[in-house]
Amino acid sequence: MEGVSATARWTAAARAVESRRPDALFTDDLAGDLAGPEGFARWERYDNPGTTEFLAIRTRWLDEVIARSAHTQVVLVAAGLDTRSARLAWPTGTVLYELDQADLMEWKEKRLAELDVRHRCDRRGIGTDLTGPWDVPLRAAGWTPSVPTLWIVEGLLFYLPEDGARALLARLAAVSAPGSALAGDLLSHQSMISEFTREGLARLRADGCPWLWGTDRPEDVLTACGWTPGEVRLPGEEGASFGRWPWPPLSRDTKGLPMNYLFTAAV
Repeated sequence: MEGVSATARWTAAARAVESRRPDALFTDDLAGDLAGPEGFARWERYDNPGTTEFLAIRTRWLDEVIARSAHTQVVLVAAGLDTRSARLAWPTGTVLYELDQADLMEWKEKRLAELDVRHRCDRRGIGTDLTGPWDVPLRAAGWTPSVPTLWIVEGLLFYLPEDGARALLARLAAVSAPGSALAGDLLSHQSMISEFTREGLARLRADGCPWLWGTDRPEDVLTACGWTPGEVRLPGEEGASFGRWPWPPLSRDTKGLPMNYLFTAAV
């Protein structure tokens, strides 16, 4: 796996590191096996101050969004090496669809089988190009457009150019039944231009997985793409800290410092 797919190993390694803490925000017993040596090497290469903390907070935030949801259709858009199918308690009848690049999904299916993973819901992995007609194989796997869906877009949008990210968000809204919801994360534009991220961004570019886009106006982006924003939180704010964020939350109008947004939205 190269480029963006390989960052899935980095994220898995970060989840494994979090899981080893005595005060872990979640426990992912499969993360270390899925990350492998490459994932931990990438974690060491990319672990700038706040990065691992944010990844832990983001995982826990989305875990809680899923736990609160009553949706029977859940789609992980760019699922990576996520293992929520095995580690979360899912209501009876939930169907979980995982979308990601075909090579990544093929490797993941094989590795999960080797690890004898037992899923706690009806999980369906789908290899597809998220910049193409991804809803075609999703429908073929059983997803029903007329049923409200919870979409999880985690760790993806900043790897896409702005027009691609907006197109994906708009497409998600267009195929969603009333009552559908969206949750995920957005990178700030300040993160793309901050002197504090310059070195990390250079490493990502050198490794073939650059961050391409961020916005300082997440609500405007979601609205323009057909979504009604719900919660939008910065790490450290109430409900988006979990005792893990090491600094006071930044003001939204802060210039020159990196920020990430956690959000929910609805159609």
